[in-house]
Amino acid sequence: MDQEVFGTIFQEDIFQIKPKPIVVINEEWGKLGDKERELLSKIIAALKISLDGIIVLSRPQLDIPAYVGQTNQLIYFGELPAGVSQYEVLQSGDLSFICSASLSQLLDNEPARKQLWQGLRKLFAV
Repeated sequence: MDQEVFGTIFQEDIFQIKPKPIVVINEEWGKLGDKERELLSKIIAALKISLDGIIVLSRPQLDIPAYVGQTNQLIYFGELPAGVSQYEVLQSGDLSFICSASLSQLLDNEPARKQLWQGLRKLFAV
């Protein structure tokens, strides 16, 4: 069935399939320590999402244009590209995203975790 026809016939929100949020980390998943994985799990749980409800990708750097059209929400943990600020909700097309320090850097940095949480609350309307 054509998406346009489907959207016209079934207008209720329950029928609107939303793409999963994407979490991009700049480290390989297998190399993440237990503390980093636990921190990520806590962040995702605080957003009222399960780890099954997101897509986690390992990429050495952030490439925003690659995610436009794939999801509406993205969280990036790692080194920032030039001109991108941390902990602010940014927009590129239909993609809203936030960039953060790496998970290992967040472990011992409570002020950064608080800034990230404030941004995530805006991004996910929590």
